Amino acid sequence: MPRRYASYPAEFQVLNVFSTAGATILGVGYLLPVLYLVWSLRYGQVAGDNPWQATGLEWTTQSPPLTENFARIPVMDHEAYDYEWLEKKSREKEVASAG
Repeated sequence: MPRRYASYPAEFQVLNVFSTAGATILGVGYLLPVLYLVWSLRYGQVAGDNPWQATGLEWTTQSPPLTENFARIPVMDHEAYDYEWLEKKSREKEVASAG
């Protein structure tokens, strides 16, 4: 499509409208994540050390992590995706805090 025309020839007008509509949709598509980011930075809650309750080693350190990642070397006694272990550990914590 030719560029820098004050008015497009009739055969290019439809293409110009499609191009403008596509650019508008693309602009809104880029603007929405930016708005969500600004909103969450201003009003969002701060996530904890492990907001997804993941069981992998990388989620056992604090956030932000220490320079060496761990104050002491962790012992892994479960698999990375062993969520039954996580539930068992959380139940043990509840029992220890209640009793």
